[in-house]
Amino acid sequence: MKVVITGGAGFIGSRVARTLLARGKLANQAGVQTDISELVVFDIAEAQNLPEDSRLRTVVGEATDRALLAEVVDGADSVFHFASVVSGGAEADLQLGLRVNLDGTRMLLDLLAEGGQKPRLVFSSSLAVYSDGSGEVNDQTVPTPKSSYGVQKLCCEHLIGDYSRRGLLDGRSMRFPTIAVRPGKANLANSSFISNIIREPVAGRETVCPVPADTEITLMSPGRLIEAIIKVHDLDAKDLGWPKALLLPAVRVSVNQMLDALEDQVGPEARARVSFATDEKVYAMVKTWPIEIRANRATALGIETDADAAEIVADFVTESAG
Repeated sequence: MKVVITGGAGFIGSRVARTLLARGKLANQAGVQTDISELVVFDIAEAQNLPEDSRLRTVVGEATDRALLAEVVDGADSVFHFASVVSGGAEADLQLGLRVNLDGTRMLLDLLAEGGQKPRLVFSSSLAVYSDGSGEVNDQTVPTPKSSYGVQKLCCEHLIGDYSRRGLLDGRSMRFPTIAVRPGKANLANSSFISNIIREPVAGRETVCPVPADTEITLMSPGRLIEAIIKVHDLDAKDLGWPKALLLPAVRVSVNQMLDALEDQVGPEARARVSFATDEKVYAMVKTWPIEIRANRATALGIETDADAAEIVADFVTESAG
């Protein structure tokens, strides 16, 4: 089977690529575990840290290039659609976010529909589709996004649901919480600070946290997310049910709890590398995010999140040391 990952050079996309190459199989359209014969990683940048593998092909280009995208997804049995302008970038440039996040996704859906293979599609949505940071979000919570990024993600969820209802493809949207701890450089996502306050001190670098120490946020570790992505892909559409957008579980932690875990794992000198200077623009956005997630539907499907901040930080420290 042919598998495509858009945004495949990114942190999540590249981890999914490595996992799929090691796993070797995915459920096909009929739900039968099938060997992956071709894995296409498509992104605006060249993918790094991927293994040499005869099944792997990398393509560099714009996600809005229809001719190139058509070639990339031609004959695809499964598509993981992670290509996106992140939250801060979409808020800073409305037209860029609309062009990539909304128009680019619709273009992809049209191409997959025209191909006639009815592939499985996994789409990375976000908790940004919600906006009430004061309370609990559960499977019945009505999305009310208050950011351009959240609006764009919600629009894509509805499109994917409609294309699936029409039998043009088999789509599944996943509402990602903040994923931490991410290695590499910080990006324009408003949530990037939560990775920065762990990653940078572990590497011996100082960093500034743009929100107060008692700020709470909902997190999932990269390892748990990759497990969830594969599980959601392989689910029978009947088991996933409706709506096609699935809220993922997440653990509620504070900045202070993350720093406590950092100190326990690395020492007080690491914690001392984190200083605080509130960025009101970032803080205002963070305060709209939900701080309690009750994802009973995902939990019933066997999707789990992390136990606490200590587990998330310990996983990152162990992986960094390896």
